[in-house]
Amino acid sequence: MRYESKFVLPAEMRDRFLNRVRSSRFLFSEIYWERRVNNIYLDTLEFKNLYDNLNGVQNRVKHRIRWYGEATRIKKPTLEYKIKHGELGEKEFYWLPELDLREKFNYDEYLGRIRAESDAAAPEINLMLADIAIEIPTLHNTYWRQYFLSADRNFRLTIDRDLRYGMMDRWFNSIATYAEDKIVVELKYNNPDIHKAGCIMQDLGLRTTRNSKYVIGMRALYFNDILEQV
Repeated sequence: MRYESKFVLPAEMRDRFLNRVRSSRFLFSEIYWERRVNNIYLDTLEFKNLYDNLNGVQNRVKHRIRWYGEATRIKKPTLEYKIKHGELGEKEFYWLPELDLREKFNYDEYLGRIRAESDAAAPEINLMLADIAIEIPTLHNTYWRQYFLSADRNFRLTIDRDLRYGMMDRWFNSIATYAEDKIVVELKYNNPDIHKAGCIMQDLGLRTTRNSKYVIGMRALYFNDILEQV
């Protein structure tokens, strides 16, 4: 598991912050091309995952379908378990069948495709299916992400911009939309590096804050309730 520290900055500060990253004494270098990240979040009808976050539950799991590139034609989606234990986080992945959001089908049909195309003999597949069978799509979000790595390879930094959200139903329709005029920075590192992480934050002029894209999108679209920082 690793630590994940998040920071929120106004969108107009992006160029200035990129200059600080590239001139940092920790010698960050860009390790991928900037690419679009897409997520479909899953939750129960009672929004258990949402309320676990809002209520500060220390040990929680969030499920999302993630892919990169085009927003509607999904060639290599994965089901991602985002697992939190306090400030520590980890992820588990399962490959899923292709999706095309321009076609008309529902979540139950997609679950059937996952069952048909998965290795039913693998115990972890049956556990995964049991987890997501009681959930439905609730939110779609998309953003552009840049990736950086420190010279010692112990710190990974990502910068997200152009954050957009859509309320999603079980037919994979995006019903309403919301956009944020900000950038989200995330610093990821292991426990032995926690002291050095503070030096990096100081070097880059960052102050930690809570920021859950899922919570922000859900509060904006389902409850018309926006917090400055979540």
